[in-house]
Amino acid sequence: MRAVNHQGQFSSGEMMEWIRTLASFGPRRAGTEAGHRAEEWLVDQLQAFGLGGVHKESIPVEAYAPRDTRLEVGGTSFAAQWIPYCKYTPAEGLEAPLVWADSNALFASGDWVGKIVVTEIGFPLLDVALISRFSLGKHDPDDSLKDVKHPATWVRLGWHLYRKAFERGAVGFVGILRDQPGGSYRMYAPYGFKEADILDKPLPGVWVSRADGARLKELASAGAKARLLHVGERRSSQTHNVVAEIPGQTDEAVVIHCHHDSPFSSPVEDASGCAVILAVARWLATRPTPRRKIVVLFTAGHFYGSIGTRRFIADHARDLVPKVALEVTVEHVAKEAIEDESGALIESGRAEGTGVFVPFNQAMVELVRGNLEDNDVDRAFLLPPEGPLGPYPPTDGGDWYEAGVPVVNFISNPVYLLNAEDDLSWVMEHRLSKMAGAVAGILEGSEQLSREQIAAVDFRAFKLKMKAIKRLVSLKTTRFGLRPVY
Repeated sequence: MRAVNHQGQFSSGEMMEWIRTLASFGPRRAGTEAGHRAEEWLVDQLQAFGLGGVHKESIPVEAYAPRDTRLEVGGTSFAAQWIPYCKYTPAEGLEAPLVWADSNALFASGDWVGKIVVTEIGFPLLDVALISRFSLGKHDPDDSLKDVKHPATWVRLGWHLYRKAFERGAVGFVGILRDQPGGSYRMYAPYGFKEADILDKPLPGVWVSRADGARLKELASAGAKARLLHVGERRSSQTHNVVAEIPGQTDEAVVIHCHHDSPFSSPVEDASGCAVILAVARWLATRPTPRRKIVVLFTAGHFYGSIGTRRFIADHARDLVPKVALEVTVEHVAKEAIEDESGALIESGRAEGTGVFVPFNQAMVELVRGNLEDNDVDRAFLLPPEGPLGPYPPTDGGDWYEAGVPVVNFISNPVYLLNAEDDLSWVMEHRLSKMAGAVAGILEGSEQLSREQIAAVDFRAFKLKMKAIKRLVSLKTTRFGLRPVY
């Protein structure tokens, strides 16, 4: 199956303007005014492109709007970022002794009743050389992916102590972001990706930087008294999935997708993915009628437990999901960040490595790899949809795989992704047209494959191996289930 270079059909400059617009709305959190503005803007764009059936699908949420957050110990103020959807303190704050909790200890010890627990939060190493052993292929012309070793900042080791603190009578929680590259404390997490309920955070809690970690550990070990203030509003609201359609020749469908919400202004997370999907949607609208209906989907609430994707699948479990032959998600078109000698983040000069999760069959592997190569999407490797990174792709499209739909999910995970430091300078502008070109080519190529061919499992032994690997990785990461991570 011949791949085609489509990147010339797309303008990186235009996509960058769309990213600027989305970022200008501010934090596009579920149920907020900024989130609603982003939804309306997407509706306007899709209608202007001439797509049909443009509409919003409403989802009830609780909007979370912190107003003031402070951590003070012995007259010293420590810069602190609230943990999403954690309980607010009383208006005057709360005062309590600090207590140190060792996140490496197998069992928690000491008296935590009425105290503010302080601990370190770490991230496991994202060892691409190791993960590549389970890869289904790559496009890495300068062979640089093997050198990538940075923290997997979406997995928080030690977070189990938050729940443990509540169970043992603590009144607050402070997490030191020990492994955060660049030293930021402004992280928006956890946000429900692995949590059973994003709203179930019964303690006021904050993140602080690694730079303040040693001093806070010392103060907590000495039982110093602290004042924690975290106040704001929680109110009932609505967020919306934004949906459009391009009619097809059959009742089968393909979904192209990105989430539209964000933790901060977040040009990379995920205005960049939205821009790619918008560009591809407009291109598709100018093409001859496709074999399969195209559903263009911008989901809400990735940072609210992926509620938009999960709700869309549930709401359309009978009318659409059984007809979906392929789901394609694009997230994060990003520059790679590394630390300089001072510990500050700087550009490496390369794109952040891109994982592309693909079905377990040769036809789809060849189709995706060919389009990566022909559209010059470098530093990309193909991964099985389940395996060392979990039971489904760690993307906003992963729920489609759980629903039995074949997926092609693009994702990069730069170390600043969940942080306020994600700004326009981190978007890799010239890569936008390449990504759009690769997605367009994959969609065009998939037209030549039957639904059965897209879903086929050619690598049966490999799939069984991946099922075993995902279990072993889970047991290792969670210490046999004793330390859940989110």
